[in-house]
Amino acid sequence: MVAFTSAAAARSAAAIRAAADLVEQAGIGGLSVSCHHDRILIHVAERDADPQARARIVAAVAGVLGCVPAQTSSHASADAWLEAAGQISGVPAEIFTPLAVRPEPGAGGSLAAGPGGRVAVIGAGAQLPAGWRWVTELDDARAVPADLPQQVA
Repeated sequence: MVAFTSAAAARSAAAIRAAADLVEQAGIGGLSVSCHHDRILIHVAERDADPQARARIVAAVAGVLGCVPAQTSSHASADAWLEAAGQISGVPAEIFTPLAVRPEPGAGGSLAAGPGGRVAVIGAGAQLPAGWRWVTELDDARAVPADLPQQVA
């Protein structure tokens, strides 16, 4: 909902100024930046760059925000993203980019990594076990064993 008050306008203007500072300090042009009320959201789309370049963009913005990017994996679906959240000029800011999850070579599911680096196949539609993460396009494909165990319980 759009608010027509001077306080709401001031918060929005502060977020826009902080977003401009963030982009300038990170030294990255062409970002998709949204300011909603008193928050900044930056989405680095798959079409913007290859996975490694998108990760560098997230890391550069995270550095300005004073935080470190982290991979997040959905436990309900085979989705993952790299994200970072912090503040600039007192305004909360977030940046994220989606990551493609590596499919199992036989296309029967998706690859996941557990505690200690164990890699296994999670069947299509199955939930990711607690403590596991999806193996993504940022992971080294050579590190995936040829004899993958099927479905982890």
